Amino acid sequence: MVTHNLTQRQYRGGKLASTGQKIIPLGGGVDTNTKNRLQNLENTITSQAEKLDQIAKLLNELSEKKSAS
Repeated sequence: MVTHNLTQRQYRGGKLASTGQKIIPLGGGVDTNTKNRLQNLENTITSQAEKLDQIAKLLNELSEKKSAS
């Protein structure tokens, strides 16, 4: 994977200063750390969605019991 330095260097007051741009990788696919973080996020979302479905089911059952009595 090739990295290109996109940092522009400027001299201000006789000192070297940076514009704040970052060095970024170009090409080469997705970073494995990013891929793992996204997978963990997807797993967490799936788990929370399942819990919310269970809560909704229990609330519906309670509502039906209250309306029947």
